[in-house]
Amino acid sequence: MKRTRTGIATAALLALLVAVLMISTRAAAGPQDGLPPAPADADRSTPRRALRLLVDASREGRHDVAAYALDLSAIPRAAQAERGPELAAQLTFVLDQRLWNVWEELSDEPEGDPADGPGRDEIGRIPLGDTAIPIVLSRAGGPGGARIWLVSRSTVAAVPELHEAFGPGPIAERLPAVLSRVRFLGLAAWQWLGLATAIAASSLGGLLLGRLVSVAVSRFVRRTEVQWDDRLLDGIQTPLRALLMLALASGLVRPLRLAAPAQEVVDTLLQTLLIAATAWLATRFVRFAGDTVTERVTASTADAALVRGSKTRVAMLRRIASVLVGVVAVALVLLQFDVVRKVGVSLLASAGIAGVVVGFAAQKSISTLLAGLQLSFSQPIRIGDTVIVEGEWGWIEEITLTFVVVKVWDLRRLVLPITYFLEKPFQNWTKVSPDLLGTVFIHADYTVPIDEMRAEVARLCAADANWDGKVAGLVVVDATAQTIALRALVSSSEAGKLWDLRCAVREGLIKRLTSLEGGRYLPRARVALGGEGEPRGATGPTGGIASA
Repeated sequence: MKRTRTGIATAALLALLVAVLMISTRAAAGPQDGLPPAPADADRSTPRRALRLLVDASREGRHDVAAYALDLSAIPRAAQAERGPELAAQLTFVLDQRLWNVWEELSDEPEGDPADGPGRDEIGRIPLGDTAIPIVLSRAGGPGGARIWLVSRSTVAAVPELHEAFGPGPIAERLPAVLSRVRFLGLAAWQWLGLATAIAASSLGGLLLGRLVSVAVSRFVRRTEVQWDDRLLDGIQTPLRALLMLALASGLVRPLRLAAPAQEVVDTLLQTLLIAATAWLATRFVRFAGDTVTERVTASTADAALVRGSKTRVAMLRRIASVLVGVVAVALVLLQFDVVRKVGVSLLASAGIAGVVVGFAAQKSISTLLAGLQLSFSQPIRIGDTVIVEGEWGWIEEITLTFVVVKVWDLRRLVLPITYFLEKPFQNWTKVSPDLLGTVFIHADYTVPIDEMRAEVARLCAADANWDGKVAGLVVVDATAQTIALRALVSSSEAGKLWDLRCAVREGLIKRLTSLEGGRYLPRARVALGGEGEPRGATGPTGGIASA
């Protein structure tokens, strides 16, 4: 009996010793006792070098080497060789998502950053739910008693949870492993394929969705009696489709879980395109508003001068609005970059000096801009006005904020600075009214029947569509020793028509003089022949010599 009790006690003691040994073995496991000896190039002497070892080795696909940057003491020795590379790959993916450039701020000193405490260097914190997980490197004992830096035990324990929240998600898990191993510019092959698919899908989806929206809205607007909504829909269709494409692209890119630098580039590109599309849409609205105002003014009045004035004001205001939209769009694009924001803050801080410098440097440009505004409201010229500038006759074709384009009668374009029309004299034939009077001069013999020529002017004008029905007359305005000068005065509604009318009347009067009684009333010179001191010839149609 005593021997039995002794055997039982011995067995219990052995079992207790085995359990204690197992517990102590697990508790005493070193940070990397389950891994083979570290490679010679595995530098973990400072926090920065330890993190670079983790990130660089993982991005190169050497996850077994990256595991030497982790404190695996919470993992049984037998499982460290398997779990270490897996945890290194997961942590690197999370860091690429949230803290991709952290090593630039880490200490490169063997003692680490004193501000974080002895033997501890915090990389940053990753928000997770209601808390923030600190990513910490800590100093531990290495081979031969050397002190090395490793990702802390607590951080390694949080890696699975972080990877579940910020990892590649179910997409990568269902794809072949080779698509995750092959990388280019920091992105896996499956992410590049996902980007291409997202671009194609968003383009096609934007077109289809835009088409559906356009058809649905067009059915409604076609039923209305007004026409402006139809024109508005036609004008905004294209930029609206672009906005839909960009919105779809932004939603499709997010599930790819791109690395932070790649995601930043994609976000910046999408935001830039979104700003550009929004500016495009705003410009279309501005154009639509200008065209609508011009059409209403044209329909409500028959005063051509008022219509031209309205067109000029609307054109100038539309250009100003378009410039403002462009400036705001460019500013929003540039403000996405930290460098530009810092420069902007610096400029605002020294706004007084900068304002003076810019004012002196840009006073010419500012004066030109103000001249454009003054011209649009005072309106010494308007789009469509007939002018004579620099000896050239033409029409005002375009008025911008900085220059004016004059379309010359022979289709040449005369481009003048806008300040020209505020500083120099010029002729505006349609400033008050487009109605103009034109003259046609004809020389004829004294015996010409004036009443018949006057009737011919009236007949020519009545037969010409360019005559406005107001003035058609003829008077004798001069008499020389050989001929009299006949002036035909005609009128037309605008300069171009008046020119054609004058040419037609001149041509008709010449034909009439030539055909009237064999041309006897054309200008002629008379010569009288006689004796010495006394003329003896007679004057008259038979004794004259006609000369043109």
